[in-house]
Amino acid sequence: MQNTLQQISIYGRLLGAVFYYEPNDARLTDILTFFRQPNWMQEWEISFDVKTHKKITALIEKGLQQNITEQYQYLFIGPNELPTPPWGSVYLDPECVIFGNSLLALRDFLQQHQIAFQTQQDEPEDHIGLMLMLAAYLAENRPHLLIKFLREHFLTWAYHFLEQLSKIENSDFYQALALLTIKTLQQWQVDLHINVPTVRFYR
Repeated sequence: MQNTLQQISIYGRLLGAVFYYEPNDARLTDILTFFRQPNWMQEWEISFDVKTHKKITALIEKGLQQNITEQYQYLFIGPNELPTPPWGSVYLDPECVIFGNSLLALRDFLQQHQIAFQTQQDEPEDHIGLMLMLAAYLAENRPHLLIKFLREHFLTWAYHFLEQLSKIENSDFYQALALLTIKTLQQWQVDLHINVPTVRFYR
């Protein structure tokens, strides 16, 4: 259990930051340097099959030679319609809107347990990057809340979003990031014995 909590602390912050911050943000400098190491995956304490291992490493290497700032803008900022919006309620709400009922349920959870954090420009808290960083925070400070958070508020939609992101062409780095995050979340789910409820997706 302790090893899993340590993994969630490290990987949650690392993956969350890469999803949340723009690539030119100074907070990503060390993380992108990590991914530029030829053997970075040997330090990732998650098991991968050979095919997935090769695909992720090849996409990361290729992606980091591309303009990932443009890819980030296209995927997560706009101005055009986003192919894979990074907020959970877009997929869980019948009207596919941000600030949907699933976000309100998350806010109730945060308020009930007196968890507060600032987002950029009042952004919804159910952003994939923020959710990963919140998982890390809970693993470090409130581990008794972690399983409930993952089961009821995050894993319900995270795989669905990540699967869609992994299929977006011409965004190699973020395709790899999606595949890496899927495998990492799956390992957390197994280690923590979490049964994720089935939900309906509207997008």
